[in-house]
Amino acid sequence: MSETSIPRPAFWPEAEPRRRNRQTRAARVRMGAPYETVYERAPVRLQLAPGRTPFVRRLGRCSTQMISQIVLISIVAVLVVVLVALFLRLRDSATRSDTLLTELAGVRASSESVDRRFEELRRAVSEGVGSVESRLAQGQKDVAATLGDVREKIGQVFESSRKVERLAGDMTRLEDLLKPPKIRGNLGETFLEQTLREALPSGVWEMRHAFSDGTVVDAVVHVGGRLVPIDSKFPLENFRKAREAADEAERRRARRDFAGDVRRHVEAIRTKYIRPFDDTFDFALMYVPAEAVYCEIVSDDEAPSLSEYAAERRVILVSPSLLYVYLATVAIGLRGMELEKNAHEILGRLAELERQWEKVEGPFEILGNHLRNSQTKYEETSRALAERDSAGSVEAGIEQRPLPPPS
Repeated sequence: MSETSIPRPAFWPEAEPRRRNRQTRAARVRMGAPYETVYERAPVRLQLAPGRTPFVRRLGRCSTQMISQIVLISIVAVLVVVLVALFLRLRDSATRSDTLLTELAGVRASSESVDRRFEELRRAVSEGVGSVESRLAQGQKDVAATLGDVREKIGQVFESSRKVERLAGDMTRLEDLLKPPKIRGNLGETFLEQTLREALPSGVWEMRHAFSDGTVVDAVVHVGGRLVPIDSKFPLENFRKAREAADEAERRRARRDFAGDVRRHVEAIRTKYIRPFDDTFDFALMYVPAEAVYCEIVSDDEAPSLSEYAAERRVILVSPSLLYVYLATVAIGLRGMELEKNAHEILGRLAELERQWEKVEGPFEILGNHLRNSQTKYEETSRALAERDSAGSVEAGIEQRPLPPPS
């Protein structure tokens, strides 16, 4: 079929320009032109058939309007979906915020309650610690004062001991004065009373104390509600004879008699004055009125010695200097007992503070749990808000391209 016999649409391009283009490309190939130049296409123009141009133009305009409407509807639908999602998230965030505010209000109330209790506990602890510190400071001052007095009085005792040693040459006349039993007892009690007055405060010791059955001891010292009995009637007759003996045999005999007197006196003290049923301790003191006599007793080489015999019967032999040391020790012990009493009071206050702390400990732990829960809720809400902000920023950043103008 020939080319002229085929009907050609009105908008087809004419055949003559196409033939001219083929001839032009063939000429360029023969001349060795580049590929891009050879196959450069000429612009194609549509030629509309006469009488159909308005219809095609109307069809193009309708297609453009439909596309614009579809794009606009799509954008509106996307915006509606975004707004609905934002509304749902905001409502969820508001619900979480209300729950968090309620929990925070409860935590704040619990915190205020615990703060009040803690403040009361702190005030009680401060008052208790202040009282304890004041008592401890006063106790330290009292102990320091007591130790100072003890040192001073020990110095006085040593000075008195030196004076006694200087008077050792007059022991013979002293023994003569002590020979009658009544005078000997009165003078020993006088020395004992003077030592007690110098070593102990008034009210702690007592002279001529009578027990429940009428037995009278020369002196007692009150220690913690109990009594330390002290006897001052020491047998010196045979000691004087031993010092005045003319030969060794008479001296040994007098010493044996003196040792027997001491043993009998120790036994009498144990029987008469160690009375636990009358609130005495299970020991007693035997006052030896002279240092030389005490040295004679402790230097006894017989078995058992006089000091061992007395110790077995819980009778303690003391010279004037040793008695002062014993009494100073008793004074320190009294101070220690007073400090112990204060320590018991301090322990009682600490126990009361411990009980108050146990009352506060439970609410304090509950407050800690509330704070941990609130922190967890806060972190969850913060993450949710951060995710919402990031999603909102992404949605807000969507570029809205302008619609193409109608052709």
